[in-house]
Amino acid sequence: MLPSSDALEVLLEKAKEISKALARLHGAEVTRQDLKESLASLAREWLRFSPSIKEAGCCKPDTIATYDGAMGDLLAGTGTRARASALKKKLDIFCSSLLDDVVVPLIQIEGSPRHVAARQVQDALAGQLTPEESAYFEEAARCLTVQCFRAAIIMLWAAAIARLHGAVVKRGFDSFNKAVDATVARKGAPFNRVKDSAKLSSLPELQRSKDSDLLVIGMELFNLDLQAYQELDRLLGIRNDCAHPGMNQPGALDVQQFASKLRTYVFNHVTP
Repeated sequence: MLPSSDALEVLLEKAKEISKALARLHGAEVTRQDLKESLASLAREWLRFSPSIKEAGCCKPDTIATYDGAMGDLLAGTGTRARASALKKKLDIFCSSLLDDVVVPLIQIEGSPRHVAARQVQDALAGQLTPEESAYFEEAARCLTVQCFRAAIIMLWAAAIARLHGAVVKRGFDSFNKAVDATVARKGAPFNRVKDSAKLSSLPELQRSKDSDLLVIGMELFNLDLQAYQELDRLLGIRNDCAHPGMNQPGALDVQQFASKLRTYVFNHVTP
């Protein structure tokens, strides 16, 4: 995910403080371990940020490559004997122009509607997601920034299914199969969609199961009411429309609403 301009400004301030510390050593060899560790941490943080900054296309590629080279050299230098003046020279390449070259362009694109939507989608469930679910949300946010709205919806649905699959595994397949029996015993739609063959005994079988069956069985297993089921079934229809060629053309607002509905009916209701 693209780092925020605030995060880049914090990184720049760290770089300036380290540069001051190096200046006080003049041309002496850097022997302080804490200073070396600070330099290494700074270099690693930039190198983690730079791929997404390149991908965003808001900065000149040659400029980012220059910073990458300087930070790569700094990272290597912290593992060898190096003079403070040599390290400071590399660091000052970063300090002198990062604000104009990177921070200001980031501030400008942060105001664009698609980037605002991406941040809102990613922040919607901050701290409430498992690592697997977070990966899907981050991918959805990246899709939003490049206006791939159908792909974003597909990723969000994958995150919701990951939550439901995790909950099934946690409760156990015996509980799931009992919920299947209870569902099959009920009359009328949507319960008559589910057959005895929906029963499971392993994770691979769960991964191959139908999302539509899982939603109906979820009325028993996760205590979803009919309104929640109907809303999730509608969202599954939207997801399927997005996954196949057609005239469906969702926008950023549609993606945000999709994420909001999933938060209400899946992530806030079903514990991981």
